[in-house]
Amino acid sequence: MSRVYRVVSPHFDDATLSCALFIAANPGSRVTTVFAGGPPSVSPLTGWDKAARYFRDGDDVISERRREDGRSVALLRAEPEHLSFWDEQYRYERYSYEGPEAAELLAAVSEELARLASQRPVDAWLMPLGLGHDDHRLTAMACLEVAVTHDVDCYVYEELPYYKEAVAEVADQTRDLESRGFRLVEDDSLRSSDDRSLKRAAVRCHRSQLRALGRRVGRAVRGPERIWRLEPA
Repeated sequence: MSRVYRVVSPHFDDATLSCALFIAANPGSRVTTVFAGGPPSVSPLTGWDKAARYFRDGDDVISERRREDGRSVALLRAEPEHLSFWDEQYRYERYSYEGPEAAELLAAVSEELARLASQRPVDAWLMPLGLGHDDHRLTAMACLEVAVTHDVDCYVYEELPYYKEAVAEVADQTRDLESRGFRLVEDDSLRSSDDRSLKRAAVRCHRSQLRALGRRVGRAVRGPERIWRLEPA
């Protein structure tokens, strides 16, 4: 039986790359992107945005990426939800950033996710393990705080393509969960689609990111989606 999940994605494409098949098998789930904010005009383009070879200096990058995410998530029969926190690459004075500073950011994200947990109940949460990027690790920590304070049923996904590139980091993050009193266990009851063509189509909705991701796109589409149940150790 399918369930409604809140799938927490650090950036716009992370949930699609990491667990699109899972989302597709659980229609009605919500994909909540944490770092879905940024300046209305990006000038100069960041290194990543330049690598995408899609945007021009001064473009409204965030609006375009929100549209892409909306199309991708709709294809998976889920609901997109975009929070206002700025992607790390834009959290600088040159982009007129005025949001929470590093020391305050975790508390701010945790508070916003806690608000969602209180206002919009779902059957369970699916959170990232926290691989490959500081925003991923912060998102994982904030989700863990909500899991503890709101007693939510919680699962963890290993981010693609990062888990295939950083085996040691997977082990480090798993040990960190254990040090906080949790363990990751297999759950054979989880539903997942086997339609790789659907996942490929959902990933390709993020058109502006395909060049920058390069071969990582194929690794994410072909790689097994690894999802674990989060339990007290």
